[in-house]
Amino acid sequence: MEFARISLVATVCILVCCAAGARLGYNRSWVTDACSTREGGEGTCINVRNCTALLKFISANSLPYDQYKSIISKFICNLENQQVCCPFKVPDVIASNTVVDHSQHSNYKLLPTNCGSSITIQKIINGNETSLFEFPWAVALQHKGDARWGCGGTLLSNRYILTAAHCIRPSNMLQLNKVRLGEHNFKTNPDCEDSGFGTTCADPPQDFDVSIDDAIVHPEYDSRTYKNDIALIRLRKSAQISDSVSPICLPITVDEQTFDFKNFTVIGWGGTENSFHSSILLKVRVPKVNNSVCAPRYAGLGALTSKQMCAGGKDEQDSCAGDSGGPLMADYTKDRRFRTLQYGIVSSGPSICGFEQFPTLYTRVDKYVGW
Repeated sequence: MEFARISLVATVCILVCCAAGARLGYNRSWVTDACSTREGGEGTCINVRNCTALLKFISANSLPYDQYKSIISKFICNLENQQVCCPFKVPDVIASNTVVDHSQHSNYKLLPTNCGSSITIQKIINGNETSLFEFPWAVALQHKGDARWGCGGTLLSNRYILTAAHCIRPSNMLQLNKVRLGEHNFKTNPDCEDSGFGTTCADPPQDFDVSIDDAIVHPEYDSRTYKNDIALIRLRKSAQISDSVSPICLPITVDEQTFDFKNFTVIGWGGTENSFHSSILLKVRVPKVNNSVCAPRYAGLGALTSKQMCAGGKDEQDSCAGDSGGPLMADYTKDRRFRTLQYGIVSSGPSICGFEQFPTLYTRVDKYVGW
């Protein structure tokens, strides 16, 4: 442990020296040790070896060397003496504002390359009901004591599901019990669709028993503010990939993370405008809403962070409570390859579905890809 700490301190010292060519980002009072970073955070100008906040930041994040150098340069207050404006808390906001190319991350190879595609026979353009096979990554979650499938999720690989942390630790204390893959209509088995060239049917849905022991909840999840509302579920055995069960893609590259989408798609079996749950998987197109516009609606949850985003709240189209944990998606095309990427997880929203000027709050997936 001591060796690891020495190596970490050495790394930070090297980063400080290498940032010498960068524009120094400090605003320091030479009368006292008080200082402020380029981002406006308060701190104390001390030797980098004694800055616990930056040491924790380096050890907690797997970022490329150049990204570290860029971030550390924002804290330098006295380069000659290797001093940094040590913030009073670990610089979470700085990290979340940094766009990282995750294609070099050690875990990237664990994600499937054949993701985000479907073989929809007849895509419904002007309607809320989805087509068979249209969203094969849709997952339904069930809790003990509740016959409904009250939360959603997405399949990331044949062993992992992405969902919201509040679906793993709900306020009603119900325990996670089961997940279902490959479902389209809860009232029919098998699910079939007439394509005009005959009837096509999907394989039966795949059910998996799960518990909270199979879940990985973000360690900094806050149930009061919905900060870091993200979790993974590890299946005890592999799912069988098929036309009705396949993984969604995550935004990995910088281009994928920074593409300026104006609209997204949300799916789920959640409450409709009449507050009923749907037996058929539904979809709805929702507009992106700037955090500055939507923040007043969520003032009770504290300030929104760059790890959260808003969408919807217009034309009576939105996600509902039953869609918690479900995906906010967009279609991305590059080099003639068309894929669906997940950008958000349904986190919190109004109790009345599609309430005008009340967007839904989402956890930004791209900020946690390195997690």
